[in-house]
Amino acid sequence: MLSTIMKCTPAVCAVKDEYQIMIPVNASAVMWIKVGGKTFYDESNGILRSDTDIHRITVPMSVLDHAKEYTVYWREVFERKPYSPVLGETQDQTFVFRPMKSDTVRAYMISDTHGMYEQPIAAAEKFLELYGEIDLLILNGDILSNSGDSANFILYYRIIEKLTGGEIPVIISRGNHDLRGKCAEKLCEYMPVEHGNSYYTIRMGNIWAILLDLGEDKEDEHKEYNGTICCHAFRERETEFFENVVKNEKNEYNAEGVEHRIVISHVPFTRCDMAPDAKESPLFKKWVELLNDQIDPEFVLSGHTHWQYI
Repeated sequence: MLSTIMKCTPAVCAVKDEYQIMIPVNASAVMWIKVGGKTFYDESNGILRSDTDIHRITVPMSVLDHAKEYTVYWREVFERKPYSPVLGETQDQTFVFRPMKSDTVRAYMISDTHGMYEQPIAAAEKFLELYGEIDLLILNGDILSNSGDSANFILYYRIIEKLTGGEIPVIISRGNHDLRGKCAEKLCEYMPVEHGNSYYTIRMGNIWAILLDLGEDKEDEHKEYNGTICCHAFRERETEFFENVVKNEKNEYNAEGVEHRIVISHVPFTRCDMAPDAKESPLFKKWVELLNDQIDPEFVLSGHTHWQYI
């Protein structure tokens, strides 16, 4: 039975060579995780965080993959006074974990649910009935209808709880509808990021992936936003990141053990009609060239179009 402190089971999210374990909570608490005898904290420069409704605890993939289980510890915070804060007793709950397999991997992707819960869960459960367990869950954008309320963000973790129980890796990609609403600017507090960025690479088992985020599918000046986005500048920074991935002498996508290279992007930028306006087309073209000339991925996983096709 899940502890009442947790809104749902933890989500073990893959970022680079780490797992960011995201844990939504119902009350103020300090929280940490033990894996294989090592302790990892949700902290800010040595201060345990409690003024949050979702905890993020980073664990090296190699450590959790080896241990195959993790224990979440917490103490509820009743009053965080400057001197002698009032906390509850230490409690804990252990979760098993299945790391990425070294042979065939069965991944399941969900995108564009736009605030729905029952329908995507029913579809996923039908898949599980037919084909058995999955090894990786990918939420590829527009899981929310909008970010008008931070309470909407729990939908990510309700779906993850139902389909993983905190036991397998998850990848979360931002969609363009996630950019809409007053809480959109807070989304990086509620989902896995690298140094605050919603784009990064991932290495799990024999898979190397790059997760890209195109932001909105409309131009920055579009009336729906009325001057509240700057996605062109965001994409320019992301292009620099992409170029640096390719220029890196280590060439992580060619590292020993990498057998599969994949791309995850909510918006299918390989389609020329997906560019918000003319000034974005050169950026999209640059991304495609980098993929074709340098990385040569097996496939790109996208959503956004509301059609299922190859």
